[in-house]
Amino acid sequence: MEFIKGIQKKETTELADLLTGAYTGKTVAVSGAVHTIRDMGEVSFIILRKAEGLIQCVRERSPEGAAQPSADDLKEESTVIVTGTVSPEPRAPHGLEIRVSEIRVLSVPAEVLPIAISKWKLNTSLETKLALRPITLRNPMERAKFRIQEGIVRGFRDFLHSQHFTEIRTPKIVARGAEGGSNVFRLDYFNKKAELGQSPQFYKQTMVG
Repeated sequence: MEFIKGIQKKETTELADLLTGAYTGKTVAVSGAVHTIRDMGEVSFIILRKAEGLIQCVRERSPEGAAQPSADDLKEESTVIVTGTVSPEPRAPHGLEIRVSEIRVLSVPAEVLPIAISKWKLNTSLETKLALRPITLRNPMERAKFRIQEGIVRGFRDFLHSQHFTEIRTPKIVARGAEGGSNVFRLDYFNKKAELGQSPQFYKQTMVG
């Protein structure tokens, strides 16, 4: 009988590990989605998008003129595993790049995305951003907004935890709104009338003691 021994180690290297500098000059495999491709003729710059950020990969052409490695199916939003040597490059994101020796394509998009997420800023309406939220959140700037919010909340939480506060979870669905006269969002909750909680005021007052 085999037992699960915990989380299996990934075959690919994460950006956080690359930033330690321990992999400079070494060959690594990095997975991600193709964010942009800039073909300069002799050299192609492939920007990979990962949850932690962007990684620049450089693919050079051989003297015969063929791209090394061959990746005819490579296009934006393809999921790939790039193998190459880590090199310092101050002009690249995070100050490093990967000199490509192999690209393995895992999947390709079925069709072109309805919005160009590779642009630094999405010049579109809020309505479009929300309607296409699973796609627009792939944009680094859109994702950065949530990272900033997370950092602020984490800062408050860490400080309050150091001061021996207790973090509580208050109900988000209530039978009646706490703020009289305000507009409320009503919904059916298992055939019962309910409202979205506007303020945890009552629960915070209860927990003061």
